[in-house]
Amino acid sequence: MTAELSHDRKGVVPRMGWLRFFAFAWLAAAGATDGSAASRPPIFADLADRARAQPAEFAADALLRIAGAPKLTDVTWKREVLEDAFHLAASAQQPFARRNWTGSPVSPLDKAYAQGLDTCTLQCKAVHGMLAIDYKKARELFGEIPAPQIPRLSCDDALVYDVSIFYATVGEVAARAFSAKEVAEEEPFHLLQRYAADVTSPAQAAPIARMLVGASLKPAQFEALVDSFAGALQQLSGDDRSFSATIPGDADGAIAGLQAECARRKINAQPLLEAWRAYMARQFSGARCADSIARGPNGDVKPASVDGKARLAAPCESLQCQQLATQSTSLVRAPNGYGLTPEQKSTTEWGAKLRQYLAALADWKEDDDPVDYFQYKSRFYGDLFYVAPNGPERDLLLSTLLAWLQRSGYQRDHRAEWFYPVNTLIIHAFADPVGMKTTIRELRRSSDPVIALYAQLEQLLPRPMGGTIGLL
Repeated sequence: MTAELSHDRKGVVPRMGWLRFFAFAWLAAAGATDGSAASRPPIFADLADRARAQPAEFAADALLRIAGAPKLTDVTWKREVLEDAFHLAASAQQPFARRNWTGSPVSPLDKAYAQGLDTCTLQCKAVHGMLAIDYKKARELFGEIPAPQIPRLSCDDALVYDVSIFYATVGEVAARAFSAKEVAEEEPFHLLQRYAADVTSPAQAAPIARMLVGASLKPAQFEALVDSFAGALQQLSGDDRSFSATIPGDADGAIAGLQAECARRKINAQPLLEAWRAYMARQFSGARCADSIARGPNGDVKPASVDGKARLAAPCESLQCQQLATQSTSLVRAPNGYGLTPEQKSTTEWGAKLRQYLAALADWKEDDDPVDYFQYKSRFYGDLFYVAPNGPERDLLLSTLLAWLQRSGYQRDHRAEWFYPVNTLIIHAFADPVGMKTTIRELRRSSDPVIALYAQLEQLLPRPMGGTIGLL
């Protein structure tokens, strides 16, 4: 954690910008629900219009944040915003969230896919928001989401798909989106049954088990769902990367929880356990990844074949990148390996070395792999910015970092990856609004409409620190 984030947020005197003050003054004006200005502040309407003009995942994400604004009481407009977010999310570049299963960094941007900018996450969030105001519309929207079709992964993959939010949303819709008459007609049960029996990837097993644990059903209905899930497990045969990423922790724990729920409801869990053991044995004796063998039973179970390993983060390969990495380290650490003190970074000599480094970094053109080029160049700028002392050096770093992000064409085909360094910069800045007021001002003035939009969103509708710290 950087020095800028080490401050307790409660100990920082917040400086409420005029935009945030204006918005909350409008919000507090009245509890009207008729679409009046008092229940829909003009500044939020303007933000929503700006959001709709951005690429799909940014538009949907921003609209979801606006729809979740505290005390936003214009239900009609909120419904419209949520519906727009849902449909825009269908065009996001990433279909599902992904997570790093290795426990080690796999790239400078391996958390980019956990920002919630994928179609599945965004649409499920829109359904969740709609449930609070129009359960019938929420159910209608959820019905438009196709069941997850999760691609098979290879042993080279270090990131695995995470569809937990989808099955949590199934459970939520079943619990909240049906009338008493529909419950009596077993419609929630039929919804859950549809998904309990549809398991095509190991990534689905644990989320479905948790979905069933939370289901409020009659004993016979619950038993039927568990049997359907067990039948699907009997047929499941997935790739080893997705399988091994879920054991021995997540999936085993979810199945144990489902077994305990069966015992609580006095339902025989034996068919479930037999299906789970058969599935595990089939996976352990199939094709395995070389780095997954340790995640298996001790004994005589031999895999049919052993393939490659996940590609983990490695130092950049080009000579220019390696030289820049060495220069960057010399600006952060002394020859003895200890970090430079703020006093050492405030000297004229350090400032001159920084300017030389920034000139060399600017001269590094895209003659390498475009993914590595963007990831490492963003990292080099960011690593120095977050440790630079307040003053002209930090201001210089900020201007060069923002200029780099604003003009990078990487956003076109890799939106989530491009946004990750933008997002971390916003998180850092608003965690220290006094020390980084210049950064906040420049973010809001950015020539890139996505950067400017998100900076204004963070000022008006700040995310809780607990929801963002995991991205750093």
